[in-house]
Amino acid sequence: MSPSNPVHLALREATHAAHVRINHHPFLAGLTKPGFARSKYQDLLQAYYRIYEAIERQIDAFTANQDLDFDYRTRRKLPWLDADLRHLGVDPRSGGLASPAPEGLPALRNAGGLIGTLYAIEGATLGGQVISRHLQSTLGMGADTGARFFNGYGDAPTTQAYWQGFCQFADTITGNTELVESAQSAAVAVFDLIERQLNELQARSDH
Repeated sequence: MSPSNPVHLALREATHAAHVRINHHPFLAGLTKPGFARSKYQDLLQAYYRIYEAIERQIDAFTANQDLDFDYRTRRKLPWLDADLRHLGVDPRSGGLASPAPEGLPALRNAGGLIGTLYAIEGATLGGQVISRHLQSTLGMGADTGARFFNGYGDAPTTQAYWQGFCQFADTITGNTELVESAQSAAVAVFDLIERQLNELQARSDH
């Protein structure tokens, strides 16, 4: 892709294969089908909690010392996961859920790495809208009853506005080859991390 093309499109191209694999992953796809076990849903939220705890810790540490035209504070996902787990009777801060960064999570060293990481998690929030529409019928859960994480920013227009805001921020590094490559590497790494977690959950459920 030409360096002059928008960064969010370069990221979409770089992560396309991983994105397709996650969208069709049998464990995640199970959320949209009747009979998905509540215990499996809890396992998924716990896995995501560990991932997002590490990612948001990195984002906070990096952005604290940067003058960026982007505010992540209104986009935090960890409180959503916390609310869902507590609804299920799980204290996210007990039982060893708080842990070091999962293996494979790249360190944030520049704005490109931040943008790539954000692309993965903001894209997941966008995609979560599809899953959230199924959770009410499959598990009887809504935004206030255990499905806050997948509900994301709420309605479609608000979610789309948040996504467009991120894309505008991402495109500020258009033309900077080094930062764009860092963004692509970070995005792929986060997608790979999520996929590995889903593979582990699937393997566990198969036994």
